Amino acid sequence: MGLEDKLDLAATALLVIDLQNDFCSPTGLMASMGKDVSGMDIMIERIKTLASVCNEVNIPVFYLQQVYDRTKLTDLQKEQYDLDGKIAVCDIQGEGYKFYKINPPADRIFPKYVYNAFSNPNLVKELSEKGIKTLVITGVSTQVCVETAIRGGFDIGYKIVVPRDLIATTSKDPDIQGRTLRLVEKTYGVVVDSSEIIEILRAKKTVNRYNKKQISRRGQLGIS
Repeated sequence: MGLEDKLDLAATALLVIDLQNDFCSPTGLMASMGKDVSGMDIMIERIKTLASVCNEVNIPVFYLQQVYDRTKLTDLQKEQYDLDGKIAVCDIQGEGYKFYKINPPADRIFPKYVYNAFSNPNLVKELSEKGIKTLVITGVSTQVCVETAIRGGFDIGYKIVVPRDLIATTSKDPDIQGRTLRLVEKTYGVVVDSSEIIEILRAKKTVNRYNKKQISRRGQLGIS
């Protein structure tokens, strides 16, 4: 199945994962640990462009938000943090969990307390109710929450599309990004540029508009 067929306007959704202060901001936790966030602003602007196009063609956009909230963790999960020295990222007690350079509508925000986007039952329910079959997956971090969404989405049957210019990592390993993209190409879905997605969506919007006009004209002329 080609990209154009995967991007059915009636069955595609955009996932925007973890564009938050701790991951993306120059004053966030990752930056404070010496990690490079210099490319985040450009990527976020590109994601916003794609999200805008999705809104134009009525493709739903879901904003995932990583949250560290001890009241939401099981005893085993607490042990991971307390005994294994796991870093508490996006702590709800601070500013790190808040979105960075985006302001999604409240009903489009889907918090998660683990790495798996599909741990949020409201997300799973809405994707099912809308008849979604293809997920366009964007955001951070490539090798953690993004890759978890890719694997998890594929495992439950979704077609996966990953725009290579709309995912990012702060890892100092230069091959991390490429490794995930190669995994997608080999096993989980397709890797494209966001410009390809935008071109296809806008073309489909034009075709739909033309078809509606033709139907309207036929109706006016009494042609069935």
